[in-house]
Amino acid sequence: MEITYCVSEEDHQQRAVDVLIRRTGMSRMLSKKVRLYGTLLCNGKPHRMIDPVQGGDVLIARYPSSNLEKPLIKHHEMIDILYQDDWLLVTAKPPGIVTHPSRKQDLNALTSLLSPDILHPINRLDRDTSGIVLIGLNGHTHHMISQQQTQKFYLAILHGRLPFNTGLINAPIRRDPSSLIRREIHPDGVQARTIWRTIDYNDQKDVSLVKFQLLTGRTHQLRLHSMACGCPIVGDTLYHRDRLPDELDLLAGRQMLHASQLIFQHPITGLPINVTAPVPPDMQTVLDYLDLKIV
Repeated sequence: MEITYCVSEEDHQQRAVDVLIRRTGMSRMLSKKVRLYGTLLCNGKPHRMIDPVQGGDVLIARYPSSNLEKPLIKHHEMIDILYQDDWLLVTAKPPGIVTHPSRKQDLNALTSLLSPDILHPINRLDRDTSGIVLIGLNGHTHHMISQQQTQKFYLAILHGRLPFNTGLINAPIRRDPSSLIRREIHPDGVQARTIWRTIDYNDQKDVSLVKFQLLTGRTHQLRLHSMACGCPIVGDTLYHRDRLPDELDLLAGRQMLHASQLIFQHPITGLPINVTAPVPPDMQTVLDYLDLKIV
């Protein structure tokens, strides 16, 4: 693992460790590992973490990766890898599996299927939600990207039609005190904001295809916000329990929600990365049945 930074004039005479933490997002844990087990070079010469730096200096922090710190990634027929480098992995999670095991013996979680080693998922999807999961291959990557405001987009099939073609849902969410799993919209909850755009609508079936953008990342946010607008997600049985499932819900078999696009900044290069994931076959079957098109 190697992190390079060119010291700015604003960093002049600051300690190298403080500069690296402030400017590169290096965690204090990683800085300690570099100090104890790695190397720090300043303009090509060994440098101590506590020594000051000058404007224009080039710092290179190196930490030798072991097999445990550079996880083995296995290719699995169920999981598409959308992007991969030495720092991170972007995958398309199929519906029906959790992102990360809740216990060690859960071998069917996404991270368990991908590697026998420790992975660091940066976003998580519900078991029956499909789509993009961003995974750090080390703690530094997880720390860096977790500090960002990533752009997350979802596709959803909804019962009914939202009142306008585009809009903003602003409804706070808290844990449902009567359930370990469910959340609820409540004035005492944490702020939750969602932008929507209607892509297509079937007036005969009264069903919509909607693109959501998460401005916040609360648990079950899209499922709750859709329901609050009177347009629950097709196939969602957790929050749409007040009615019997219709033919469409039975055809779907799960909530028709798919994490379709993720835009973020690479933690090392600083370049923007824009990743998309096509809808899985089961959701495409429902779209074809409803004659809804993704434009």
